[in-house]
Amino acid sequence: MSKTTPAANAPDPAGAIPAATVIIARNGPDGLEVLAIERAKGMGFAGGAVAFPGGKVDPTDTPGDKAFAGFDTLTTDDATARITAAREAFEESGILLSSGPAVDSETRARLRPASDRHEIGFAELLAQIGHQLNAASLRPFARWLPPPGLHKRFDTHFYVAALPDGEVMLADGHEAVHARWATPAQLLTEADDGRISLLFPTRCNIARLAQFATVAALLADPTDPPFIQPDISADGWLSIPEGIGYPYTRERLDMVRRE
Repeated sequence: MSKTTPAANAPDPAGAIPAATVIIARNGPDGLEVLAIERAKGMGFAGGAVAFPGGKVDPTDTPGDKAFAGFDTLTTDDATARITAAREAFEESGILLSSGPAVDSETRARLRPASDRHEIGFAELLAQIGHQLNAASLRPFARWLPPPGLHKRFDTHFYVAALPDGEVMLADGHEAVHARWATPAQLLTEADDGRISLLFPTRCNIARLAQFATVAALLADPTDPPFIQPDISADGWLSIPEGIGYPYTRERLDMVRRE
């Protein structure tokens, strides 16, 4: 994002915590499937909720290394967020969005907790396994910023990525206590039935994903990635603008999960 002063009524990320999330997609027997993780109940934010792999930007999530390709034309915010998304995907689901030689299970088991504990940066991790992360493997989908006034606000870049050939999902059992592949329609039904908990941005994004039948269609979506800050109305609704690719745009504030 530009560092210029935001226009009136435009989302202002000042004071928010930079974060990134990646929606990993594959083609399943019933159409598009996405990787859904259940966050540990004891986590400080969104504990017990179903979400996508993601987390806070780490100071080491920088692209100044040969392990990264195609990052030189991106803004600093976008470049670091893509690295965060790829790192979190590996830490929480065991999936490498980078390309290179096959990585055995023992090496993955050694590197995942080391990365999660910040004992090794993602650039060093990729160098150890001979991998390179291409910026184009993570396609911008949206950017979400909570309304002002909340005690914890994450300025979150959402990306979409196709599941690389040969990669297998495995929940870390720590932050992600459970992980599975599901169609967006299935996740929405489970949320409506009260079987899973979704934060408002997650539900909105899942409803948008339900419009795509295949990974190819999702990655070819011509919609400009919106920067969204939900609005709280005087009559008690949380809403996002119409006409930006989202079929689900509002929810009663008293029904919204806050954290």
